[in-house]
Amino acid sequence: MKGSTNAQITTLLETLSSEELLVLIERIAQRLRQVEEDHPQPLYGIWKGKFSEDVDIEDDLRDIRSRWKINVAEPPTSA
Repeated sequence: MKGSTNAQITTLLETLSSEELLVLIERIAQRLRQVEEDHPQPLYGIWKGKFSEDVDIEDDLRDIRSRWKINVAEPPTSA
């Protein structure tokens, strides 16, 4: 954004009431949501580098599922 545009926006923001600021924020949020709906971010590779390469997802999921089965078979007792 150009410096003069940024200065104009800053000046305008300082003149808006709290209610007007909330309306503006809502419009900006709605516009951002619409842009994301129109152009969804591809998920391929988004998690690359976030986890160790030696992580075995299938093994981890089996472990989680087995613990769920134990919890369902033996519900916790309330004290």
